[in-house]
Amino acid sequence: MPQNARLGREIAELKRSKEAGEREMEAENTSLRTESNGLRMEMDSITRELQAVMNTKMGLELEISAYRKLLEGEENR
Repeated sequence: MPQNARLGREIAELKRSKEAGEREMEAENTSLRTESNGLRMEMDSITRELQAVMNTKMGLELEISAYRKLLEGEENR
């Protein structure tokens, strides 16, 4: 019987250890998901900002091109 009691205690300790490990892994998983969501939101924000900068750049390039053509036209007169 003492061996059965010892094995029973060992099984109970292993179960507690397993449950503690599962809780720890779940907490880490939640933390990683939260971090991932935050990074995704930051990446989306940066992407929108980059798109706005690219649109501004394209508009300025078109404006520069138009002024360049006007200047070339004046020079050819």
